[in-house]
Amino acid sequence: MTSSSMPDVSVVIVSFNVRALLLRCLESIRPSLDGVGADVWVVDNGSSDGTWDAIADRVDVHAVRGARSLGYARANNVALRWAPGRHVLFLNPDTELPPKGIAAMVRRIEQDQSIGIVGPRLVLADGSADPSGRRNFPTPLSAAARLLRVPNGLTSVLAGPYTITDRSDRTEAFVDAVSGACMLVRREALRVTDGFDPQFFMYAEDLDLALRVHRAGWRTLYFPEVEVRHWKRESTRQREVRTRLEFYRAMWRYYRKHRLTDPLPLRATVGGAIALLGAGAVARRAAARLMTRR
Repeated sequence: MTSSSMPDVSVVIVSFNVRALLLRCLESIRPSLDGVGADVWVVDNGSSDGTWDAIADRVDVHAVRGARSLGYARANNVALRWAPGRHVLFLNPDTELPPKGIAAMVRRIEQDQSIGIVGPRLVLADGSADPSGRRNFPTPLSAAARLLRVPNGLTSVLAGPYTITDRSDRTEAFVDAVSGACMLVRREALRVTDGFDPQFFMYAEDLDLALRVHRAGWRTLYFPEVEVRHWKRESTRQREVRTRLEFYRAMWRYYRKHRLTDPLPLRATVGGAIALLGAGAVARRAAARLMTRR
């Protein structure tokens, strides 16, 4: 499609202690290209399972030494500074691409200049669709309903659910956001938005980017023609207490950043609720971890 000096797509993967899954993911990339020019960037964020030794000398990978302190958003931005592709595929190491999948996503984004982001249908280990693959931008009400596990049917009546379940997950559609586990983003959109917000250590960075891309005038497409296997939470379960803390911190940062016009009582209520729920979740994970060690 383009000259070798500027590949059609740069694949960026941030990895932590999932060596076997990362290697499987890397092996799935070449069959997924189908003639599309690509380069691959892997940022190893301080793994201790031999990940760096496995990728450092690979000729098909640009290996970057990261650090645990970087977090997901910053590590992606490190690779983004160097990756030259006309589009960038942000990919989790616990994913497995189908043959010709990258090529199909690149063709689709280039068919419509209004598209800034394309996300595939993510399939979990049990064969079901990952609900995070199709999302609405969260509101205080939809976020509360999700945390309290209110059924989507009831949430739809009240405000519209966070995850989209009102139409087939096999139907192409424009949505607010897709999952950062596999997300193809137009380079121009990344240039305008300056990539991921480094304030997000992990979680919500994909939602934040999608919202900023939307505000800059592009649309996000859910593209189920491509199905990507997602072995979800294999990395985060290694640091369950930290990940719970970061999840609730990300919620608060996202809300504080994008809902400044909410009335002060609402902001205080949301902030207090996030802090309370977060403290409870972290305490439960810490207690469970302590009991396991005993």
